Amino acid sequence: MQKVQSYLYPNRVILLADVAGFTVENKVVYARNVKIYRGVDNVIEFDIQNADQKRIDLTTLSNIEVNVMDSGGKALSNSPYAISLVTSASATNANVTALVPASKVTSTTITMPTSDITGTFGVGYILNGTGISGPVVVSGVSADVDSATTTLTVTFPNQTVTARTNISITNVVKGLATCTIPASDLRDLNEQYLNFSVTAMQGSNTIPLYCDSQFGAVGTLELVGNATPTYRPKTVYDKFVGEINFLGNVTNHSPAIPCKFYEAEATQYMNFEVYLNNFVGSVYVEATEDMNISVSSFLNAPQLQSFTCTTPTTTTLSFSNVPVSSTGGQYNYMRVSWLYPDVWQYGGQDPTVTYGSVTKVIACS
Repeated sequence: MQKVQSYLYPNRVILLADVAGFTVENKVVYARNVKIYRGVDNVIEFDIQNADQKRIDLTTLSNIEVNVMDSGGKALSNSPYAISLVTSASATNANVTALVPASKVTSTTITMPTSDITGTFGVGYILNGTGISGPVVVSGVSADVDSATTTLTVTFPNQTVTARTNISITNVVKGLATCTIPASDLRDLNEQYLNFSVTAMQGSNTIPLYCDSQFGAVGTLELVGNATPTYRPKTVYDKFVGEINFLGNVTNHSPAIPCKFYEAEATQYMNFEVYLNNFVGSVYVEATEDMNISVSSFLNAPQLQSFTCTTPTTTTLSFSNVPVSSTGGQYNYMRVSWLYPDVWQYGGQDPTVTYGSVTKVIACS
């Protein structure tokens, strides 16, 4: 029996927010590339430390962002990406129970129903919330079983915290923050090495967060391909070919569209979207078993699905689940064709009538 091990752990990057007095003994000796994958939302966790390798209070920073760019410095379309602080507990209906003076180190208590707490508050945790500006640090936690309440004792320097009721609070984990690079932003990128940098606002200054102890502000993201199955993308056709018969009637065609692919699972159906603009006539999907396309490949080809309108129509047609299999085997190519109505008395189409057009055909399996 084959045994496969799998791991679930954060894709964590250590950043240095303050390198003042940084010593040789505290060097980060191995700064790895960060691997990200197409097909999934990539969550990167940042461990932001000071020169002593201790996590810092991230509420002292603001507007922390991750800039992602290619090797030439061109940013991804949605870069920069916001960084979210990591929280381990939250509560609602919390009440600040004291009014304290400003301009000195002070403390107060916050009481909340135990049932309204998600997660666990602990000593040393930093709080954010309605009307709270950091750092507000938890110095004590106590629970009363009889009243089903939990009380946090908190301390904070140089600010006023007023009594208030029904506030929401969250516990901010020191030094940890996350950023998500969504799958949609990587879908059309080739495998490559991307660069990233992290910046933040400290007061009115924009500062870099270093990726290593050598003051390197730029790290490497290794985009290594698809982590999930991919699906054949839709193909858009907007260039068409027309034929005129001896009566002067015009038949138009999309290019021949392959419907046989050498993949793990054979294609069973094709789907088409046909965009009509004030169109009058017939639209249909036809197919051929020919391996190679020639001028006679679609001669007397079967019409698999069709649509006809006699008044000008603007719409998007859907030819869905058009089967690839044929009576004798399998179709190798399909195309969308449309024919304007015959008007015998004019020797072709009526020159006074606007027959509209097909503007676009989208095909996918």
